[in-house]
Amino acid sequence: MRRWSRVVLCGSLGLLLVHAAAAAELLVFAGAGLRSPVQQLAERFQQREHVAVQIEYGGSGALLNRIRESGRGDVFVPGSLRYAEPLQAGNEVLAVLPLVQHAPVIAVNRAAAQRIETFADLAKPGVKIGLGDPQAMALGRTAAEILDHSGLRSEIEANVVVRAATVKQLALYVADGDVDAAIIGATDYAEHADKLVLRPIPAGWFKPEIAGAVVLRSSADPALAKRFAEFMASEEGLTTFEHFGFPRATAADMAMPAPAAH
Repeated sequence: MRRWSRVVLCGSLGLLLVHAAAAAELLVFAGAGLRSPVQQLAERFQQREHVAVQIEYGGSGALLNRIRESGRGDVFVPGSLRYAEPLQAGNEVLAVLPLVQHAPVIAVNRAAAQRIETFADLAKPGVKIGLGDPQAMALGRTAAEILDHSGLRSEIEANVVVRAATVKQLALYVADGDVDAAIIGATDYAEHADKLVLRPIPAGWFKPEIAGAVVLRSSADPALAKRFAEFMASEEGLTTFEHFGFPRATAADMAMPAPAAH
């Protein structure tokens, strides 16, 4: 009887351990423009680590506010690591891993392609422009830098009819024809390539934002959170980002361009 009891006890303990392992969970906040690669990597990590990865997507600025207000979260994956700076200043970060470039393109609705052939055409009267909110999303900040360097900021901003909180939302506006053109991400253009055409952004007007994985001090399991961040920064992780059009970050990417003199 005692031997049988020990077997039952061991078996029950094993079930409890399995249940505990299955109950492990990560709360990840990720920029909406990074959704495709982050989602794919999270699904792989779940299968390998037997954990649940809950992801909340949105504009990086809005997610930053949510993290600070809630005091919750394990990993933050913003479209620009500049959104991690307030967390670092507040000693709310355990580790930061740069991942990939988050570069912009000018996407033009095909119906407006003949009117908008160059960057300067964005300043034409009557052209409807969509931009990202620089307080809410990484590419909104990049767009502001591009306008500063162009010398046409006031003319182009006069044509802005909408500012979006996420790059996905902005891409839909231009794809659906609600605006004639917008500065969006290269991967977002690829999702709507049948409805859009590209126009060049002159070299030297911007440096790509650097997306990264930020391990938060609020994590209930910092070791697990770090493993997830390191998985995204691994060769497999970066190859997945590249598959969706995000080039790997380099040391040169970290230097921001000097403000334009006007």
